[in-house]
Amino acid sequence: MAPLAPAAITARDGRRAVVRAVRAADAPLVQQFVRELSPQSRRNRFFGPVSELSPAQLERMTRFDGTTGLGLVAVAGGDAPRIVAIAQHAVCDPPFAELAVVVADDWQRQGLGERLVLLLLAHAARTGIAAVQGVVMGANRPMLALASKLGFGFEDDADPELVRIEKPLGRVSRFAA
Repeated sequence: MAPLAPAAITARDGRRAVVRAVRAADAPLVQQFVRELSPQSRRNRFFGPVSELSPAQLERMTRFDGTTGLGLVAVAGGDAPRIVAIAQHAVCDPPFAELAVVVADDWQRQGLGERLVLLLLAHAARTGIAAVQGVVMGANRPMLALASKLGFGFEDDADPELVRIEKPLGRVSRFAA
């Protein structure tokens, strides 16, 4: 499958960013992005007090081949580029993929998360993924609202602090009764 072409997007407040596939060379920018997230945003994304990514985590967030998943970054800043959002889906149990998204605190509620998730859903559908799933902190109301808006189903997790989400892209669903 052809790589995703970079695309300029405009946030609700008029700021602009370029969305493109993440590259291994982005590792320093990804690490800086994670360091700059608020403790709550890091907890919402990583489910714990992560302040920096391990080398293995950094590699998982920056190396995709288009068939095992896709990672996207939104980059702003021109001459001083800064990642302002990261979204990815990883094929972990074919034909299912796991979704994760995080937006810089100062860019939240500007439509970036939604745009990135929609791009990932389209890519997943084109590559034969049956459903995209994720686990969300129950207190992460903005992400749960976005998932609801985009047609994800919800299921309780064994951990009462977590909610499982799923968006069927075909006829297969783990949530089907």
